[in-house]
Amino acid sequence: MADEQRTLLRKAVLGDADALSTLLKEYAPSVRSSLSGQIPTRWQSVLSEDDVMQQTYADAFTDIGHFDPDEDGSFSGWLCRLAQCNLRDAIRMLKAVKRGGQASRVELDDPVDPAAALVNVLTASGTSPSRGAAAREAESLLEQALGQLPPSYRLVVRMFDLEGQDVDTIARQLDRSPGAVYMLRARAHDRLRKLLGATSNFFTDGA
Repeated sequence: MADEQRTLLRKAVLGDADALSTLLKEYAPSVRSSLSGQIPTRWQSVLSEDDVMQQTYADAFTDIGHFDPDEDGSFSGWLCRLAQCNLRDAIRMLKAVKRGGQASRVELDDPVDPAAALVNVLTASGTSPSRGAAAREAESLLEQALGQLPPSYRLVVRMFDLEGQDVDTIARQLDRSPGAVYMLRARAHDRLRKLLGATSNFFTDGA
């Protein structure tokens, strides 16, 4: 990396959005090239390289403050890994939906308490906190976790998992493709799992 690019990267890590934008424009071609031919034909009608690139840019703005060249390697490599992760997430969700699995919609043990059911699924709890104090606790914890997500992640979880809106409706409202919506949802669920941790750490013994 040239000295000018190193300077831009240091500024970007410190929060300079213009510096990051300049770097993204510089490295976008190589990142897009890493995606070439990797979207299976069956998903190309609902997912494009542009979808993956758009989410990768958003992730870069969210995560650049944590970039460490000693751990993350080159900036271009870091961006390519973000892009590949987004692509894998999108395809994983699309495959799950095609199979009719739970990834297509969180199965609610009690439709009155979708927040509790979502927490149960994300934390892999063996029992559902779907009644009383545990449900209220789950809703409070989920709201706190949602507040720490990027706005697009938070909106997709609210619309898809908590309100039960269909993916085509969400895609139209967000001006995204269905594949991009599933990609956002996968990333949001990954972050929520980390934020929520184990259910046993949260729910009251008497619930």
